[in-house]
Amino acid sequence: MNPRARLHVLLCALFSSAPLVACDVAPPAEAPVSFNVRALSGTACGDPDNPTPGTSPFQDISSLTIAVRGIDPDTGAFDTLVRESTSLKGASALRIKNVPEGTGREVVLYGAGSAFDWYAKDPDVTIKRNSDNPVDLLFTRYGGFSCVAAPASVVNTIFPATATLGDGRVLVTGGFTDVVTDGGGSRLTAPSDQAFIVDPRTGELTALGTMGGGQGRAGHAMVYLEATDQVLIVGGFSELRIDESRAFPFAFDATDKANARNDYVIYDVAAGTFTPGVETMRLRRGFPRAHALADGTAVITGGGPWPFDTNEAGYLDVEVFDPEDNDNTGGFLDAKNFRSFYTRAGHSLSFLKNSAEGLTQLLVWGGTTPDRSVGHPAEVFRQSGRQRDGVNGTFVEVTITNQAPAYTYFHEATPLTGNRFLVTGGAAWDGGAIQAPRSDEAWLLTYTEDPAPKINVQKVPGLGAGRVFHTALSSDLVNVSVLGGFTGVEAITTDKVKYFDLGNPTGFWTTDNDASGLFAARGGNAGLVVQGGPILLVGGESSARPLGAVHRASVEIFTPSNLPEP
Repeated sequence: MNPRARLHVLLCALFSSAPLVACDVAPPAEAPVSFNVRALSGTACGDPDNPTPGTSPFQDISSLTIAVRGIDPDTGAFDTLVRESTSLKGASALRIKNVPEGTGREVVLYGAGSAFDWYAKDPDVTIKRNSDNPVDLLFTRYGGFSCVAAPASVVNTIFPATATLGDGRVLVTGGFTDVVTDGGGSRLTAPSDQAFIVDPRTGELTALGTMGGGQGRAGHAMVYLEATDQVLIVGGFSELRIDESRAFPFAFDATDKANARNDYVIYDVAAGTFTPGVETMRLRRGFPRAHALADGTAVITGGGPWPFDTNEAGYLDVEVFDPEDNDNTGGFLDAKNFRSFYTRAGHSLSFLKNSAEGLTQLLVWGGTTPDRSVGHPAEVFRQSGRQRDGVNGTFVEVTITNQAPAYTYFHEATPLTGNRFLVTGGAAWDGGAIQAPRSDEAWLLTYTEDPAPKINVQKVPGLGAGRVFHTALSSDLVNVSVLGGFTGVEAITTDKVKYFDLGNPTGFWTTDNDASGLFAARGGNAGLVVQGGPILLVGGESSARPLGAVHRASVEIFTPSNLPEP
């Protein structure tokens, strides 16, 4: 397996120019487009210390289809502009002509091989005439997992965090690296202070070293701040107690507050440096949720002990981080009495829209109880346009219609088209304690704003095994890939890869048995969608019981089989 294996592919694009005089047409101008195509092995990591050698797509692919999509200059519709098929074996260069110049071109390569099928895509290519247009593409296994090689110094973790940078690369930080016995229970501990970057265009992993002394953390939040090209790394745990006498064994009670963190670190992307924060949050927050806002700030919500009671009312307060505070060194705005209606832990925080005034609105869902005096499944966060002047935003209550939702902790809420969200998994509250994840726990939420905020809830049976701390992501706002998760202290060994299709309301769910067979049981991993639609998966383990030897990082790219072929 060699992630740096590559093939240089030359696509020559032919354009027409406007008439010069009368009815004369100038000869078409050629615009070569060069693609640096690399590949990851078509094998999942398995044992990352001894990865199985994979198949090279450059040797495997017998038929290669190349498609360029974009706005058709004649019809104005987004359509396939050019599609050609060729044989890849033995080729040193490929040429494709008659591609109109322009921006926002989508280039897809699909290779049919004797062992696997292969996929590569760049969704945003600018093609210019009379110039060379280099584009990096990465072949990964279509409908399967491809292993990203990690050095032995980068170890695997539980509950790391990821954030996509402005150039499409992904920053990964933290996560627990060990589980130790503690009396009748155990503790997730030894949080990593290491960081690394994965480039989905090349398949390369670059270790960045430490975030700084004492900065190891897990179950933290990260958010990219575009205006300042920085990443906020905030909150998290120094350790997390496991209590197997509980149906939901991950324990964070009021007595465990010292295990949570109230500090932050700033990663400067251009400089490649980590700087500890100059301030702290008012509260210690484990598994907080954070989201960037339209004015360059970020909001941080929740992260308190679970299950909570009225003594934890302080976690109603939110924090607003401003990178311009303290003379551009960063800090928290004075946002006293900026409170949500209900205390939350293990909730989701999802983007709804930026208003006409350019202010961000977010949907807060779950992480609370059906006790109306202290809980309600939904509310909407609305940003203030004068945050830096000390004027707080607001929270707005939401009416629930159609079906009563489950009150779940540590579910996933996946944004879909039409202001809809797929909520999967989670551990439900039964009035006395948080229970083990129940099977078939999935809900489709449809949000409407006028005349007042409302969510229509529809149960969508077919998910199968219950799960928490899993990954549920969509590349196209229609199809969702649900991967892995914990059922208790053990990760799921069945239904490891499930597909949801919003366009098929009579049978939302399918199980990808081929991909499931390649996906090692894994809970507590981090995942996000990368360039072209594949999903980057980092960390996670098959068990939250004592691990034994620490092994190198498990980093894989999963390319769902519901990504469109050219």
